[in-house]
Amino acid sequence: MRTHWKSLVFSVFSGSLVLALPACGGGGQGGGAARTSGQSALMDKTFAGANKCSPKTAERPFVIEWDATDMSSFEARTSSDVVFVKYEGCDLKILDSCVNDSVKGSLGSYKPVEWTAGSVEVVEIANEGELYAKLPLGVGTLGGRVSGGEKFRMEYFVSGTRNATRDAVHAKDLEKIAGCKGATHFVYGYNLGAFALGSQSKIKGETGGSVYGIGVGGSRTSENKAEKNGGLLSSCRAETAKEVQTCKVPIRLTLREISPGDNPDAKAAKAPETPDALSLAAKLKAETDKEKKAAAHYETASEKMRARDGKGCLAELDEHDKLDPRPGGTSTNPKAWGAQIRAQCVMLAGQCDAGKSLARKAYEATLGQGPETVDRMVETAATSYCQGKISQREELLQAAQALGKGAFEKTDGATCAKHYATVKRLAPVVKPKDADDMALAVASNANLIGIAPKCFAKAGDCAQGFAVAKELEPTLPPDAVRGRFEALNPGCKGK
Repeated sequence: MRTHWKSLVFSVFSGSLVLALPACGGGGQGGGAARTSGQSALMDKTFAGANKCSPKTAERPFVIEWDATDMSSFEARTSSDVVFVKYEGCDLKILDSCVNDSVKGSLGSYKPVEWTAGSVEVVEIANEGELYAKLPLGVGTLGGRVSGGEKFRMEYFVSGTRNATRDAVHAKDLEKIAGCKGATHFVYGYNLGAFALGSQSKIKGETGGSVYGIGVGGSRTSENKAEKNGGLLSSCRAETAKEVQTCKVPIRLTLREISPGDNPDAKAAKAPETPDALSLAAKLKAETDKEKKAAAHYETASEKMRARDGKGCLAELDEHDKLDPRPGGTSTNPKAWGAQIRAQCVMLAGQCDAGKSLARKAYEATLGQGPETVDRMVETAATSYCQGKISQREELLQAAQALGKGAFEKTDGATCAKHYATVKRLAPVVKPKDADDMALAVASNANLIGIAPKCFAKAGDCAQGFAVAKELEPTLPPDAVRGRFEALNPGCKGK
């Protein structure tokens, strides 16, 4: 079987146990003739054998054959339109041209992601029967290896689910679009997350709840032993999965058949005086009201961000994303303006790395700047908003920033002393990236002279401010230092 974006071969979770089945499309074996594995082919004659590749019994496929390009192509399409497929036997073909380019979303779109706490789930393949029941990849991928006695393990993490705005799509909706010819199903929903699949012979000796993800008990090298990956399983942690791009890639689809006939809502729209039409108008108004309420949550989120309430801000953004049906505006979408607010609030909530990751994606998607500029912007945001566990570099930059703020906004002497001590402690430790590095500049005496003594002076501790000024300019005579200090801080003159 072939695997590519246009014709995807996938695995399927199934609740029923199917034993000793051949590969999809395999044939030529009659009666009870044995297959190459030595097992009887009589199972092919049973209901289970005949339906092992039937879409009717496998409407929730894992798309484990997709690469990063396939993932990004699918996500690009789902940003504005429902995805349609031709699904026959073991073959699923994405119909790229089944779209109304003139009116985005006219055939339906997808609601914001419903995020879940998530946990690592395991699928183990010990024999050929389990392969076809759980992950029927076919002889061309794992079939021969499993029939030879090799065992496999797949781990996956679902961080969220995204469903279509429509429960059904009707044949009449598609008949005028040439690219929809042959469409059998639409992707009603899909799970986001990450997975890793590999041979159990390569993971012997691994311990913990997961053998592929360091975030859930595995070793740092174990994920490299996976033969197939979607996203990065080691990046999936319940508290940050929805903030990390590598734990929110499409891994599983929910398919629904195209309904025959016409769309009842379309009929209602053509007859505005009927009860059905009035019901449709009520639906549309409700969506508009939701969007207004969603906008209010964005405003409140911004207020809480400015108040440095990270968790409160994220709660407001989550409410916004539930109410606003437009996928392009969700705060978890890096292309949306709200993504920058979300990134800052994630940092404020104590998840600095996840916040920086989202900030980088947001800046890259919206500002069109080069990597060096994006790096500086991410670091500036981290300096302003990161809380909790941070690097020494970020701690140094934050302390210098706080001193600068204290030089113009009154604080207390203890706060000035704390940040000044942090700068003096870390300045010799943090290595600058280059001659123009911001860390080198903020930790220099030239910069500190202008802000550290002034922070103490603004706090009313003139004596300590003068002592710091002398420490920062050891080569100047004390009278010269005093004159400069009092000129910059007239409130300390003569004190």
